[in-house]
Amino acid sequence: MSERAAAYVEWYGKARIQTWTTPRTLFDELHARYQFTLDGAASHGNALLPRYATAAEPVEWAGERVFCNPPWSLIKPFVDLAPFAELAVLLVPARVNSRWFHRALGYGARVEFFLGRPKFGTGAIANSPVDCLLLKFGAGAV
Repeated sequence: MSERAAAYVEWYGKARIQTWTTPRTLFDELHARYQFTLDGAASHGNALLPRYATAAEPVEWAGERVFCNPPWSLIKPFVDLAPFAELAVLLVPARVNSRWFHRALGYGARVEFFLGRPKFGTGAIANSPVDCLLLKFGAGAV
């Protein structure tokens, strides 16, 4: 387990699942608005698009329209990829005091808040333990 992952486990008191599937209704609404070409943080079996990247098989984001629900214990690397995409929308926890959040703002990300907490997993079975927001990068991410 990486040092960052260990710190995440220590903070929450136990390991948390990092591969929850994004709620299909939320993704479909965003996909209709932005026409994504790449799921930027998927795993085999939970990808939302035919073209996707995994931790073991990364894909360059340059020229892509990316949807990304990154593992919450490792958000910064995905924030660092976002400015290279044509457009990137990241679904992240609303941790506005974190370094990665302020780094995203420094890259020009726009923030979109929404009411309620998404229900993650197949069949939307588990409420998010925290509020979430969208970080939107790129000229078309209004």
